[in-house]
Amino acid sequence: MNMRKLTELAGWERLLKKILWAQLGDMKDKKILDFGSGEGITANYFAKDNEVVAVEPWEEMLQNRWKDYEYLQIQGDISAVAEMKENSFDVVFCHNVLEYIDDKTQIVKELCRVLKPGGMLSIVKHNRAGRVMQMAVLLDDFEKAHDLLDGKDSAASKFGAIRYYEDESVSNWEPSLKLVDSFGIRTFWDLQQKQEKHSLDEWQDKMVELEMRVSQMEEFRAIAFFHHLVFEKE
Repeated sequence: MNMRKLTELAGWERLLKKILWAQLGDMKDKKILDFGSGEGITANYFAKDNEVVAVEPWEEMLQNRWKDYEYLQIQGDISAVAEMKENSFDVVFCHNVLEYIDDKTQIVKELCRVLKPGGMLSIVKHNRAGRVMQMAVLLDDFEKAHDLLDGKDSAASKFGAIRYYEDESVSNWEPSLKLVDSFGIRTFWDLQQKQEKHSLDEWQDKMVELEMRVSQMEEFRAIAFFHHLVFEKE
């Protein structure tokens, strides 16, 4: 088997995955749903020691899917989850998905329905303050920084408008979800100018170590580019 390697990824994405997986910790013998699984990088990683079901609507994403380890890949959207039994999964991932969807409440309630009581929902989301920092410091785009501060949406080149929402909104949409952990991801990356170093393993290791150290310090989490929210179903 030719194993896919993280070095195939762009430096920023490789770093994000390393930090996220470290925050999730070791998982074994869990039944996991990865909703909005993209190219299956995270699904593949956790499929080594767990039973994973991945759901992704974009056929383009699935054409280059990571599949070193066996997991069930479904091409579909939330309607595919609606066909699954309630209380089916120990863990549900929803990473960088909700900001591209209008009906966030429906999605969160459906993901909660299939999650077992006491199970974990992991959400990764864009953080508006981190985007402002990126625009002002890295991209020198003051107009977009002002727009973001005025509450306007941003945009991603592939997926369209980024519709920001607050961390506390998730529990408002589904009260049975209790926030138990909150982390920052990529606090420093978008302020780092020495881009030629970004793909070096030694540099990445040092950045992951520093990111993990500050990920739950509020003053650093507040300006991180992403927030990682961990909820427990009561």
